[in-house]
Amino acid sequence: MTSQAAISPITPGASVVVIGGRGFVGSHVVRVLIANGYKPHVFGPAMAADLLADKAGQFGETIGSLEDRDLLRDMFASLKPAAVVSCAAFGAGDQGLMRSGESDSDKAFAINVDGFRHLIAAVAEARVRRLVWTSSTVVYGPASDYAAEPVDEDAPKHPRTIYGLTKHIAEEVADFAALRHDLAITGLRLPLILGPGLWYKGAAAALAELLQAGSRGGTHHIAFHDRRIDLMHVSDVAAACLAVLTARKPLATVYNINGFTASVRDMATAVEKQTPGVSVALDVTEPAMLFPLISDARFRRDTGFTPALDLAALVAEMAKSGRDTATSSSREAQ
Repeated sequence: MTSQAAISPITPGASVVVIGGRGFVGSHVVRVLIANGYKPHVFGPAMAADLLADKAGQFGETIGSLEDRDLLRDMFASLKPAAVVSCAAFGAGDQGLMRSGESDSDKAFAINVDGFRHLIAAVAEARVRRLVWTSSTVVYGPASDYAAEPVDEDAPKHPRTIYGLTKHIAEEVADFAALRHDLAITGLRLPLILGPGLWYKGAAAALAELLQAGSRGGTHHIAFHDRRIDLMHVSDVAAACLAVLTARKPLATVYNINGFTASVRDMATAVEKQTPGVSVALDVTEPAMLFPLISDARFRRDTGFTPALDLAALVAEMAKSGRDTATSSSREAQ
């Protein structure tokens, strides 16, 4: 982790390229940029689901891959963006990021490491003022590796998954580039992310279904461990990216970020409280891998960022999202 000199904030009206802007997290970054007066330009592969359908015409787009260095250079030369936000990570179908890394490690390295190198090279060549990118708390090892929690950015990284390893290497690449090219680069280590638009499967999908149980009624069954985990609403991730873009103080090259900490039992209780008549049947299992709880104190201190959604707000928002989806599906079926 490297400290960097302060740069002037990226102000509304500026062009900002969002790598992976049609993905789960990236689409919310595009939304927050539009809402705050920026000019987003999306870069990434075509996606089956259109998470930005209601924002058509409000952003530019280049279809492509981080593996295509020439396309990246040409795009930056044409757009001359003030900043880049990269939410790119390899995903194979709807498997989720960790499972995708295990199923195709070559592709995970091609996108998460080599693609990231290509992006940094293009950013440096185009003299882009700031690069914000999404790392992950899976760069840490199992919770059993750490004597005390929560862990901060000084804690050693002990990844046990291919996805975690690629993000660990990408963080080292970012540190190197910040020093070699004098670039303003900040990575945000994301915890488990929930919210509207989550389309891939995995641990987050199981929790999203639980949080939307209030929109369906009846009894919801879930098999999950009951240890406390770090969670964050996707719109708060987008807001954190904006906080980096607008920061006035010097920033480090990587930060932990978090929304709140809760167990599945806490979530079940919140769902039942939100919607009387709904019950949750929890089958407690052992976690396949449990990551340490994190401290996000440095990010809050350096940027003044505070997440907007706690557990209760997330449950209410997810229930509404579930009802809206059900209503839309019903209309389409008529």
